Amino acid sequence: MSNNELIQKIAASKKYKGVYLKTIARIVEDCARKYQKKQIEKKAKNLLHQIHGAYFSNQINFKDFKGKTKQEILSLLTLQSSTKERIPILGDFYKEIFKITGRPKTIVDLGSGLNPLTFLWMDLAKNAQYFAFDIDKNQAEFLKSVFKNLNINQVKINLGDILIDEFPETDIAFFLKVLPPLERQLKGSSLKALQKQNSKFLVVSFPTKSISGKQKGMVDFYTKWFQDLIKDQQWKTEKILFKSELVFIIARSDISSIPLIIKKYD
Repeated sequence: MSNNELIQKIAASKKYKGVYLKTIARIVEDCARKYQKKQIEKKAKNLLHQIHGAYFSNQINFKDFKGKTKQEILSLLTLQSSTKERIPILGDFYKEIFKITGRPKTIVDLGSGLNPLTFLWMDLAKNAQYFAFDIDKNQAEFLKSVFKNLNINQVKINLGDILIDEFPETDIAFFLKVLPPLERQLKGSSLKALQKQNSKFLVVSFPTKSISGKQKGMVDFYTKWFQDLIKDQQWKTEKILFKSELVFIIARSDISSIPLIIKKYD
C-alpha cells in the first residue's frame, strides 16, 4: 500500500474521518521515514490516537448541544479536560494575561480545542478578532454553529496544523497546553512552532495536574522544561501560576522588555 493509499484509508475510517487531512498525511509520511513498511499504519494510528483520539470530538456527540446561553457554554467546556480545568479560573485567566500584554485587538489560538468558547470571558473590544485553529473537522463545524447561534462574528474557526501551516500575524498567539503533545509527535517541534509565529506575544500554558488529578511536581517539571526550551532565545518572559494552569507569556525581541515576575493566583 502506498503512502497516499494509506492516508486515504485512515481518513475514511470511522475514528479518524474527522481529522484534518493534512495532519493525517504529515503523520503517515513521518512514520514512513522512520519505520518499516509493515509498521507504518500501526504507528501512524497510535500517534493519531495520542494527539486526537484521546482528547477530541469522536467521544463527543455535538448534536446534543446548542450552546445558546453562557450557562450552556460552561457545560460544553467540561467536555474536554483542558477547558474543564480552566473553568474555575476563567474570571482571572484572561484578565491577568491581558494586564501584561495589553488588551489585544487580534488573537490566534493554535491547537484550540474547545477554548474558543471561552471568548465570552475575554472581554475584548467589539472590533477585536479571534482566530482559532485545530485539526478536528466535526468540532470546527460545531463551534461555527455555536457562534452563529450567539450572533458573534468576531470568532473565526479554521482547520490548521501547528507543525505545517502558517497563521495570521496577531497581537497574541495562544499555545494553551499544546507544547507537550507537539513534542510527542516530533522532538524539537515546540520551539520551531514558537519561533515561526509573527505575534507580538506568545502565551504558553501547561497543566498543573495530570488528567487523573495528581500534581506529581508538574509545575516544577514544566517550568524547567520550558526554561530549557527557550534558553537560547532573546525573549523576555513572565510566569503566572494559576491553581489549575501554569502560564508563560513571551514578549518577542522586538517588543519593549518586560521584567520576569512570578504571580500566583489561587
